[in-house]
Amino acid sequence: MDDPLHITLLGEYHARPLRRGSYDDFAPDDPGAALGLSDALVADLSAWASGIDAAMNTWLADRDDIRWDAAFLRLHEEGETLAERLALELAPGRTVGYEGVQGVSCALLGTRLGNPVSVD
Repeated sequence: MDDPLHITLLGEYHARPLRRGSYDDFAPDDPGAALGLSDALVADLSAWASGIDAAMNTWLADRDDIRWDAAFLRLHEEGETLAERLALELAPGRTVGYEGVQGVSCALLGTRLGNPVSVD
């Protein structure tokens, strides 16, 4: 059973950045989630998700793996920072996990993608 207090940050093409459970993606400002995040963090999480879509759209158009690898690494590192910010803003007792950006080779980050970042 999924922990209702655990939030996962996951960058995935055409998906919202936050998860509660395996499949339930939602926007950072979703009123139903009632996370109470700052406007700045909501904007940054939304921009990050849009950046993932833009990078993937560019790759689908030109199949430039070198440019995609650079964009992926930047987006992955940005996601790590966003996960830390998310953990700081959530109510006590909540946890945050970061599972990276989906749809890319794990070879870029070695084992880091196999061991998601957990922030308590």
